[in-house]
Amino acid sequence: MPHFKTSKLNLPNLPYTSIHSAGEFNFLELFTSLRHPNLSLLHVHFIPNNNTQPKEFFLEIKQTPKESLVRFDKHSRIAPIEIIKNALEILMQMQDSIITHNLNRNTITPEYKLPFIKDINDFLDFKELFKKICTKSKRNFEEIWLEIGFGSGRHLLHNAKENPNILHLGLEIHHPSLEQVARQIGIQALDNILILAFDARIFLELLPSNVLDKIFVHFPVPWDKKPHRRIFSHAFLTQSARVLKQNGHLQLRTDSLEYFTFVKDLMKDFTESFKVESQKNLQEEIISKYEARWLRHQKDIYNLECFALQTSKERALDFGFDFETSLKPKDFISKKFVKEDYFLNLEEIFLSNNNSLIKIAFGDFNYPETRYVIQDSKLHYFKSNPLPSKINHKAHNLLSACISSHFKES
Repeated sequence: MPHFKTSKLNLPNLPYTSIHSAGEFNFLELFTSLRHPNLSLLHVHFIPNNNTQPKEFFLEIKQTPKESLVRFDKHSRIAPIEIIKNALEILMQMQDSIITHNLNRNTITPEYKLPFIKDINDFLDFKELFKKICTKSKRNFEEIWLEIGFGSGRHLLHNAKENPNILHLGLEIHHPSLEQVARQIGIQALDNILILAFDARIFLELLPSNVLDKIFVHFPVPWDKKPHRRIFSHAFLTQSARVLKQNGHLQLRTDSLEYFTFVKDLMKDFTESFKVESQKNLQEEIISKYEARWLRHQKDIYNLECFALQTSKERALDFGFDFETSLKPKDFISKKFVKEDYFLNLEEIFLSNNNSLIKIAFGDFNYPETRYVIQDSKLHYFKSNPLPSKINHKAHNLLSACISSHFKES
């Protein structure tokens, strides 16, 4: 976690602009928690030099009588992490009493990462994103393959090199793996891979219908003691069937017989959606480092091959996330609402000299979102609206009602 500690924190007069070799950093305003005055969020806006989209995030500041800790705010995290490190370095250079830091340079440059690491909002208009990638790479991709949890990237990179006319999407929630693979994409000059850090269960819900030709799920975490956390569920298979083209292929590869059996049983509820075949110890062209380890231990490897049987209906994500009222900080009440299929938690309010910010958590119980809502010239979500899912829209409507009625449930 990038950070520095100083015995006395010196901040510039805000707003403050710093020109960096990577781009322009604008330190805009400081929001301080009303409940915890030792906790603040510093709003940072970054404009890259390479014509990619600007990025916004918060730096978190925790102060005690003896020291101040400045680090990235995990709820507004962006990729690559070097952008946040650069912002922290700019502030660290203003200090004269540094206690410790972990901002040492490594060999991975943002130039390799920025073009390939995408944000989930890039995928909300998937047709436009696909068009841009085709134009940039000067080819019309014949198919789109998705790999969920690509880890070290061996399988993803191999597929991209062997299939240059296919667009490869990769999901990986482990940020160090994400950035290491981004580096390899740059080094190998591959222009047919897009990667991002995001939960696959929500990602599929946001894709158009009938867009993918293959989905690979190789060696997912078994979650033997917490099966509700597994990637495979009724909801996941429903969305997989929708986003796959007819005859599209969903492949599970695992060393866990219990997981394999669990998914095979799930598939019994999807006989109209998938044709299912199973295999044992099938040799693949490329194996991951985990599979190599299991093979050395002479473990069995199980494949479940699922082929989509139908063409799905098109659908639009047209949920609105506007607010029709303004935020009155004096009326804020921390409160949690638990509904049948979602929740809303009003966690905290932060105030700056001119504006206010509330921190909320909401959505599905298994994969909630934490967001900020900011009041400046108008009331809106920080950076971008919540992802356009039915659950998030329900939570937004409840939040809007709470704000309109002074944070009391209507």
